[in-house]
Amino acid sequence: MKVRIRNRFNMQTRQTLLSMVRYAVFAALAYQLLYPLLYMLSMALRAPADALDPSVIWIPKTFTLSNFADTLRVMDFWGAFKNSMLIGIGCGILDVLSCSFVAYGFARFKFPFSNGLFALVILTLIVPVQTIIVPMYADMKYFDFYGLMKLTGGPDSINLIGSYATFYLPSMLALGLRSGLFIFIFRQFFKGMPIELEDAAYIDGCGPFRTFFKVMLPNAKNSIITVFLFSFVWHWNEFYLSNLFLGTAKKNFAIALSSLRIDIQQVVNVQTISDPLTVVTRIQAGALLTILPLFILYLLTQRYFTESIEHAGIK
Repeated sequence: MKVRIRNRFNMQTRQTLLSMVRYAVFAALAYQLLYPLLYMLSMALRAPADALDPSVIWIPKTFTLSNFADTLRVMDFWGAFKNSMLIGIGCGILDVLSCSFVAYGFARFKFPFSNGLFALVILTLIVPVQTIIVPMYADMKYFDFYGLMKLTGGPDSINLIGSYATFYLPSMLALGLRSGLFIFIFRQFFKGMPIELEDAAYIDGCGPFRTFFKVMLPNAKNSIITVFLFSFVWHWNEFYLSNLFLGTAKKNFAIALSSLRIDIQQVVNVQTISDPLTVVTRIQAGALLTILPLFILYLLTQRYFTESIEHAGIK
């Protein structure tokens, strides 16, 4: 009896220790993940005096929203918000349509070198965009779709630099940011769909295109939301291509945030921001305003996002 009690006590002690270690690891990871957000929030709510006070570490002595007011004015917040939304939503919709269509072909149709072509699609994930930026820029600067512009009697080419088309066209052709990943997510979903659904559609007289749009795509709700969310976030945060193709003509959040320090020094009273720490408070306010729409979007779509990632990983 004593041995049994001792074994039970040892087992409970072991489980308790394992739980404590597990919670400690989770707490450390949570701190690492939440630290940037907490730091931004703490700095953005500080008054200039608190920014210069070494005794203020996390909680400001005086809370203020003036940093957000200055940042909204300097960043041209609503103009940047409009441009970011137009790029993010437009590219998200186009990525969903084009990548799902390509993925359905890889998942259901057998053709020569299909596996090799799909491997090349996955390979695009590790190829940096900088390796193809010169021909990409030339194509956008002197756009002529397969020489058709010359046949119409109009100009030899069209300059797309400075327009949303520099992002819309690649997404429409399943060549946009991280399109290889989007094709992979949709392909994994379509491969897990019962073939009987398509057989029933064929019996009812549906061809491949109608089957895709009437049967397969409506059932891919979780994957659609996940791909749209990924595409929206990556285009929202994209600075390199935005700066190259749009510049200041259609400034989005990525461009506005990158030049915020210089813009603040030029627009806001110099005596107020002569110390670098007072500039940081406004930069952190701008960073919070930039990620706020993404945070709200993720809260609204978290369940679908998690389900789709689990489904793609299992398959």
